Amino acid sequence: MRDEFLTFVNEQHLFGPTDSVLLAVSGGIDSVVMVDLFQQQAFTYGIAHVNFGLRGEESDEDEVFVRQLAEKNGVRFHSVRFNTRDYAAQEGISIQMAARQLRYHWFEEVAQTAGYPYIATAHHQDDSLETLLLNLVRGTGLAGLTGIRLRNGRVIRPLLFAERLQIETYAAAHGLTWREDRSNAEDKYARNRLRHQVVPVLKGLNVNLLNTVKQTFDSARASGNLVRDELARSWPLVSRERGGTTAISVSDLLALPEWEFRLGEWLKPYGFRPGQLPALVDAVKGTNFGQVFESPEYRLLRDRTELILSKKTAGPGEVIVLPGMPDDEVRLGDGRVLQFEIFQYSPDFQIKEGEAVVCLDAARMEWPLTIRLWQTGDRFRPLGLKGSQKVSDFLTNRKVSRREREEARVLLSGGRIVWLIGYRPDDFYRLTPETKQVLQISLKTR
Repeated sequence: MRDEFLTFVNEQHLFGPTDSVLLAVSGGIDSVVMVDLFQQQAFTYGIAHVNFGLRGEESDEDEVFVRQLAEKNGVRFHSVRFNTRDYAAQEGISIQMAARQLRYHWFEEVAQTAGYPYIATAHHQDDSLETLLLNLVRGTGLAGLTGIRLRNGRVIRPLLFAERLQIETYAAAHGLTWREDRSNAEDKYARNRLRHQVVPVLKGLNVNLLNTVKQTFDSARASGNLVRDELARSWPLVSRERGGTTAISVSDLLALPEWEFRLGEWLKPYGFRPGQLPALVDAVKGTNFGQVFESPEYRLLRDRTELILSKKTAGPGEVIVLPGMPDDEVRLGDGRVLQFEIFQYSPDFQIKEGEAVVCLDAARMEWPLTIRLWQTGDRFRPLGLKGSQKVSDFLTNRKVSRREREEARVLLSGGRIVWLIGYRPDDFYRLTPETKQVLQISLKTR
């Protein structure tokens, strides 16, 4: 096994001969064997142990055992204690997930501060098989069929070449001692039930199960690489960036083979869940425009011809206050900017036309001015129209898209709407023969 270990490390280029590796050691048989292999090969390493405080005195005895192992081998020892139950309750996660988050975060801290380029864990082939089975039970894509990764950042798994039986045989042959975690014998955890009840049945059906599964892992990794390349190649064919948003052409998307799968994979990095995909697929196929799908940080809108992906805005709380005439451009939360200018008014003054520019009677403005997202109930008197109108009705009558409605902002003076920015000013602020100064505001699109 020592020869296989050295060959595996060298062939996979896991670390260099002068690199110092931080070994994550629980005191169980797997991590103790990993320590012995590093010791026998005279690699430079240190030992890190986490006391999760979950088994009372047994947890403390594990820590003492690992500390003594480090002292015996003459290597650096790092340890920490966590109140794992309190952390799990605080974060609203399982004990197992809490322990995972705590240990990997701490390992990373130790590696950075103590100068270890790599962190090694003692995962082996049986662990990888169990991970595959868990992923299948919970639902998985190609990534879940690749088993435990050999590398993940600075984390490496130098025992992934070995089976559990091989590790147990090595430990017995070399007289190694280790700590037994009694919870590993219990079936209350899903991984333990698979280990004790399912894996033995599968190995009975195929004595070469781990080798067969390894071939599946290799095939899944290769397939995953091809899929990632195709997703990266086809993404620019259907999408385009548009000033802070991403527009996905529905017609171009539908023209792609397996477009449902592609869309789901493209949306994963934005936090959209697989469970949202069926409804999203129906929205793409249908004509119920205006549907919105949300992830924690992003919003996806089904517009008439596009899917519009945008980061969520700050909402009604986004407010800009202008105490006086701005010296520079004013940047809105959606990336657009406003430019303010003052001109003297005369009969030959040329009013700029277009929704992106307004000319207002400066004398009627009450500073400070406020800019915010429009709110339900907002009313104004659109220039050229009789009577007031709700902002919502104005936008609806103009058939403004859902995304543009959500981003529409108003400029207020003394609590009164001066301009529905980019659309129409209020008639009260129009230029008249009595106007002396003109406040011209230009909107520059993204």
